[in-house]
Amino acid sequence: MDFLNVGKRLRKKRKELNFNQEQFAEKVDLSPDYISKLERGERIPRIPCFITILNALDLSADEVLCDSLNKSYVTRTSEYLERIGKLPKEEQERLFNMIEVLLEGR
Repeated sequence: MDFLNVGKRLRKKRKELNFNQEQFAEKVDLSPDYISKLERGERIPRIPCFITILNALDLSADEVLCDSLNKSYVTRTSEYLERIGKLPKEEQERLFNMIEVLLEGR
């Protein structure tokens, strides 16, 4: 399992929610040092702690563990679709055309 990427995803979401480590640590009743170690991939939380953190960040386990899951393509596809949906229509069309060319070449 890639703990560094898990930590990076947790850090990214924490920052998106405008929490510093101290604020977030207080919210989930953990120490700032522990949060720091999680985000650097140096610690692995126990399941109850992991669930508390995910709930506080409004994340699903598959969003955070996608590098380690066999079905991570489902999560990645969902993320790509969300990002594509935010593009202008002509960029969406160009992207879909590129995907079709790639798939037809197989």
